[in-house]
Amino acid sequence: MSYIEDMRQRMLIGQVGILAYSLAAAFLGKTWKTFVLAFLVIILVQLSVSRRGKDPMGQAKARPEEVLDAPKLFEESKAYELQMEDKQFIVEMQQQSKFTMYTSMGMIVSILYFMLLWKYVDNLYMLFLSTAHNDRIAWFLAFLVYFEGLFIINQLSMIWALRRIGKMPIIQVARSYTVTPKGIVISGIIGKNTVRFPLPEDARIRVDEKRRFVEIVRHGKRTVTRIRLYTRRTRRLADIIKKYGRVAEED
Repeated sequence: MSYIEDMRQRMLIGQVGILAYSLAAAFLGKTWKTFVLAFLVIILVQLSVSRRGKDPMGQAKARPEEVLDAPKLFEESKAYELQMEDKQFIVEMQQQSKFTMYTSMGMIVSILYFMLLWKYVDNLYMLFLSTAHNDRIAWFLAFLVYFEGLFIINQLSMIWALRRIGKMPIIQVARSYTVTPKGIVISGIIGKNTVRFPLPEDARIRVDEKRRFVEIVRHGKRTVTRIRLYTRRTRRLADIIKKYGRVAEED
């Protein structure tokens, strides 16, 4: 499921990024190179989170070619067209948009912290130099404290956002998709994603014949993940997912 669910992993990746940056900064010092490096580290950490090897249902990712190396059971190339006809979809996305808005506010605070307190890294350096008596260690500790503050702001903003909206709804909609006995290959705007069969034991499917979609739903502690597959053949798709995904339909 979303990285939001796995707080331990999120904390671990964040701390590793901070330690790696602080160690590099200890050799570079406080220069424009260090400032640029900070943004690069943040980007790399975010990429590592998004590519941590889990599919949308929280299982180990399967490669698209691995899933497609099996008999094709179902294919839908016009899912996007059906989504555009679903007027209720925009309403459902409002809650997800609220979370993005709240975390964006936290990001603004982080940027202000990053830029306004940058000059005080020198003060931290002098403080630690007076006790450590080592230039490298002093710079390392100064940047470590500085970026721990940034990390805390980011975590608090996420906690605040989740408290404002409750469980975060994560809706992933396929523009087109293919189903095989091994799983589902979902085509999106920026590439392909996969959902592996069998599905997690706590996953369920929801069928809405009126709005013409089948949804794979999994409730987490902080999120509700929904993989939405639009099609006119909802019952056929639901039967396939129940059989090969080994999941039940929601009551």
